Parts: sequence; structure tokens; C-alpha cells
Amino acid sequence: MNGVVRRALALALVTCAAAACSGGEPARPTASPAAATSALPSPGDSPSPSPSPPAVTLEEASQALDAFLDTDDVLRLAGADRWELLLTQDGQRPITIAGIHSQGSKPARYTWDRRTVLVPRQSGRSTVWFAATARRRDASGEVRTGVFTFVRQGRDGRWLNSFASLLYSGEQPPAVALDADGYATALESRDASVAISPNLMGPLHATVAEEGPKGYASGLIAPGPQTTGFYDEISETKETAKADDCMNYESIFASAPNYPIFALRARDGGAMMLYTLIRTSSWTPSPQGLKCGEGRPVALPAAARWLLSPTKDLFIRQKRQIIETQQYVSAVPPKASTAPAHVVGYEGVVTGGSNR
Repeated sequence: MNGVVRRALALALVTCAAAACSGGEPARPTASPAAATSALPSPGDSPSPSPSPPAVTLEEASQALDAFLDTDDVLRLAGADRWELLLTQDGQRPITIAGIHSQGSKPARYTWDRRTVLVPRQSGRSTVWFAATARRRDASGEVRTGVFTFVRQGRDGRWLNSFASLLYSGEQPPAVALDADGYATALESRDASVAISPNLMGPLHATVAEEGPKGYASGLIAPGPQTTGFYDEISETKETAKADDCMNYESIFASAPNYPIFALRARDGGAMMLYTLIRTSSWTPSPQGLKCGEGRPVALPAAARWLLSPTKDLFIRQKRQIIETQQYVSAVPPKASTAPAHVVGYEGVVTGGSNR
């Protein structure tokens, strides 16, 4: 066993110890992917003058974040794929699988600083979570801010990474409201005190991406590269696919019902929301005329080459389908505001594909 692998396993054991786990290796999570949603408080909840002790302390959350970031980097460099995968759940599981298969022989190397945890009070709940931010620097010197959530099932459970996204360059995360002890307030999925309830943010975002500035939801979410920008991209790709390849193209967005939605109260009375969308893009031979596109070679998207063969799957006879898992950070205004919600962070990875 070389030194890098020994260090990876040592750090993984640190992560395991920080979560008070047992056994020789991480076990697969037993909680439902949507379990974290149940940890959100009921509408109208607010800290009492003498709040009960939090289920997760700021110190515990900070230790869990540090252990994960330090361990993740070393595990990727060591090629310890199984350990890396077993530290994730929900949307981060397929994203991690995609990263393992597509990273090549030289996985990306990151350093992290300015780490901050955002911990809601969740006393008396079996499933707890917290959010975090950290500044990431890659080998080229590019700096981005990552936004994460971690979920734990039971007091003795292991902290698993459920969500990870990147803020757009130059963006700051929404300012989260903290009480006198430094704890945040979580919003229940149907909380009506904000302009868009957490359970509606994903479906409305999907609608804007598909229908663009003329859709019914366009006034609720601000224009941007992953909102109306997607609509423009889809429209252009439809025209190109038909003209150049005699193909029909469509791209559908949907909220991920099995993945949790995380929301924290912002200082302005709005919320920071973290959620997942699934994008499914399809190419099919045109049904017009003599099916001029049937059996034609159509270039594979670069991000899907780890799933599909550049030679075997180059030809489309029935349908090609590419699935992307996307994780978003959005700033939602309070209910009384007329301002739209803003998408401030995005990470999208191709996690599925088929060709026939």
C-alpha cells in the first residue's frame, strides 16, 4: 500500500470517527433520499427565548465539514473510488459516480479555505442536516465558492454529502439569518412566508428553462444562463438538429422527487434554497418524409463519452438520451417582495445516457 492510499484511508477513518460510526468501512446509507426533507420545521416555527440544545452543534458541523473536504481530496487522488462514493447520498451519489468514471488519470486537485457552516436548530429529529460554504481553488488558480449540505441519520449516523454546487463567479451566497447563538432557521417545504415555497422552486425553475421569457413562470425567476439561457440553448439546438442531422431534439427539466430540498431563512426575510433538477435531452429521427435521420451518425456530447462509445453509439436509429443531474443555489425574496428569485449557483453533470 503506497503512502497516498494510506493517507486516504487514514483520513477516511477520521471522517468515520467524527461521525461516531463503527466497523471497518463506511456502510451504505439506510435513510430514504428524501428523508432530510422531514427534518425541516413546521411553518411559523421560531426560536423560543430559551431554545433547547441543538441536535447538531456548530463545532460538530465544522469538524464534519473539515473531515469531508480533506478526505475527499485525498480519496480522489488515491483512486479510492469505493470510499469516495460511500461518503455521499441523494444527488451527490450519481454525480460522484460520474466524476469517478470521467476524471481520467489525473483527477482535479483542490484546496479549500474560508469554510463556514450554517446549522439550523433541529432538536428532537432523527434526521438532521446542515449547510456549508467554502472557497475552492483549483490547480490553475481559479477560485469558486462551493455550497454543500450534509445529512446524518440518527445520533450515531455518519455525515454524508447530499448536495454540492458552485456559486457563479463573483456571486456571494445569500446572507443567512442567525440567532444570538449563531444558529440558522430551516424552512419547511411548503413555507408560505417567502415568494416561492421551497417545494415549488424546482418546478418553477424547470418551467422557465423550458418555456423561456414568455412562459407563465418567467416573472418569478430572473433571467440567467441556467434559466432563460437554457431555453435559448434548446431552441438553437432544435434548429441545428433538424437542419444538419434531420433529428428531433427536446430537452425536459424536472424536479427530483427523491432528493431533498434544503432552505434556510435569509436576513431579508427570504430564503437560500438548495435543490436538484434532472434534465433529460433526446435526439430522435424525424418522422417527416422518409425518416431522413434514421441511422445517421451524430456526434456525442463530450460530457457523455464516459457512458457512450464514440464508435458504437455514434449512429441513432431510434433515440439517443442524455440525462444530467443539476444542483442549484437560489436566493428567494420574502413574500411581500415583487422581486424575482435569482439563481446564484449551479453544478450540472451528465449522469446517464442511452443510444439505440
